[in-house]
Order: sequence, then C-alpha cells, then structure tokens
Amino acid sequence: MIDKTVAKEALFDVGIGFALSFPVAFTVLTFTTAADLSVTTTAMVQTGVFTFIALLRKYYVRLFFKRNGSK
Repeated sequence: MIDKTVAKEALFDVGIGFALSFPVAFTVLTFTTAADLSVTTTAMVQTGVFTFIALLRKYYVRLFFKRNGSK
C-alpha cells in the first residue's frame, strides 16, 4: 500500500516547491525583462534557476526527513 512516511515527505517537498514557485518566477522574469533578454534566454535562465533551487530543496528536505526519522 502507501508508505505514509514517503507520502509525507513528498507532500512536504511539493508544498515547499509550490510556495517558492511564484516568487522565484516573478524575480527571474523581472530580472530578464529589465535586462531585455529574449524569450529563449529567459526560458533558459528560468529553467536553470528552477533546477538549481529544486536540487537544493530536495537535498535539504531529504536531509531533514533522514535526520528526523519517521516521526
């Protein structure tokens, strides 16, 4: 069946990502618009920023759940 600990971690991770997505997107788009970058460059910058943040977020969420066990 469903592993509740894994589901809790997944929901926590997705929730953090959801909460971060708008401010990050707004910041990146504001920067790229001010820099007058093309749509292609904007897409590449935004993809890179979101990937970097996702890797950091996933690392720290996994570390948090690893340290706190199945509490």
